[in-house]
Amino acid sequence: MTALRAWLLPALLALAACGPAPAPTPVPVGTQVAARLTQTAAAPSVTPPLATAARSATATREPSATATATATMELTPTATPTATETGSPEPPARATVGLDTLPYPPVTFGGAPHFYFGSNPGEGFIASSYRYGSVGPGQRFATHHGVDFSAPEGSTAVAVAPGTIYYAGSDLERQFGPQTDFYGNVVVIQLAQTWNGHSVYALYGHLSSVLVTDGQPVAAGEAVGLVGASGVALGPHLHLETRIDVPDSYWDTRNPELWLTPIGGYGTLALRVTNSAGFYLPGARVDFTCSDGAARFMETYWYNGVNPDDEYGENAAMMNLPPGYCDFTVHANGATYDFPNGLVQAGAVSFVNLSVP
Repeated sequence: MTALRAWLLPALLALAACGPAPAPTPVPVGTQVAARLTQTAAAPSVTPPLATAARSATATREPSATATATATMELTPTATPTATETGSPEPPARATVGLDTLPYPPVTFGGAPHFYFGSNPGEGFIASSYRYGSVGPGQRFATHHGVDFSAPEGSTAVAVAPGTIYYAGSDLERQFGPQTDFYGNVVVIQLAQTWNGHSVYALYGHLSSVLVTDGQPVAAGEAVGLVGASGVALGPHLHLETRIDVPDSYWDTRNPELWLTPIGGYGTLALRVTNSAGFYLPGARVDFTCSDGAARFMETYWYNGVNPDDEYGENAAMMNLPPGYCDFTVHANGATYDFPNGLVQAGAVSFVNLSVP
């Protein structure tokens, strides 16, 4: 463990995100999620043209978290393929990712929300610099398989939903990450509710201690552990993952922000960024501003073992966004591309598709 920590870069994330792991070997398209995606959506021979998004009377705000998903908005960039670089700094050079190793996006982009995580897992908020599928500031870390909440040492982690404790204890002898002693003290909850015939699990990592035992039933909001910095964590925080069907597998995660219920009056955005051939564009930075005027950003999944939602097929997502229209800027191919008027609806998952030349 001393050698592992010496290998870690000394810089801390602004919100004490998970420490880096040795970069795992990229998983080929033959993973479970890629198989499910390619079975339902073969690559089309011709990419259909995108229609310019317009504000329509049907794009109304949903009243509650049980609202149905919104219609997909496919936005056409205002920049052309010859767009010039802006004066703002571009993201640092990225490692080459072979597009042929990525699953092809499903033909459809949408689906009903599955906000099964009805309780916030603890204090704090999600670290924006190291979201699901990203590699952290300056590309310093391994691809992130969960999200980190900026919770203080010793604060309480609670069950996000009713279920049964699948595992509670150290990962020194039972492996849940790319190696043992990666998450330190771990709690894994199997949700009582299944999704489309699949079992759903919530994994908590880097806890200072666990407060539950294997096989114990838990209610939503019940304490399951205390926040800490065990395993490879650089500082105390709460690491949360969503896993589907295979709870011990580091390769069967999904984006927790698509499972956590947004707070009252806010919504969740599922984003898809593709190139002109229709392939996912990995590692692209997306800056955007919504109705509250706050500047936000996401990076599309690097696909080093992380997966899009089985139904949605997104490659970036963010929860707790204010309802209304958002303006997006994608940094790709040495240029910036602007996409105005992407709609976020309250209490729902909204889908915005951005295609760059």
